[in-house]
Amino acid sequence: MIRTALLGCLLVLAVSSYAADVIPPYLVGVWATDRAVLRGEALFEGQGVYLDADGVGAIIGGPPPIGVRVVATYDSNTNVIALQMTEHGKTVGNGTLKYDPSRKIITDNKVDFHRRFDRFSASTRKALGLEAKSQ
Repeated sequence: MIRTALLGCLLVLAVSSYAADVIPPYLVGVWATDRAVLRGEALFEGQGVYLDADGVGAIIGGPPPIGVRVVATYDSNTNVIALQMTEHGKTVGNGTLKYDPSRKIITDNKVDFHRRFDRFSASTRKALGLEAKSQ
């Protein structure tokens, strides 16, 4: 009986952690335009997109660097990244980006973003004002 309950709990935890990863590993990280200036993971000039596996990220532009928090989902059938822009927990806009697997870029059909880092650190996430992964 206890063994069955433990297996059930493990299954729920496994499914929950799988469901939390809404952005595939090949899209996670820091993406920026060709002429963007970064110091480490931090964008100082140009445009950038930050995406984490849980879908939380940011779109940044500058100078000065300003941005908006996003919650992203990815449709692997269409290669579309749907973005919900939020401020203080409220949706302030929606948008989409498209991943081009042959060119390995993210684009809005006007601006191309190239992957600069395949992840971003907890300190960068905190600096961008994004909640911790455990929340």
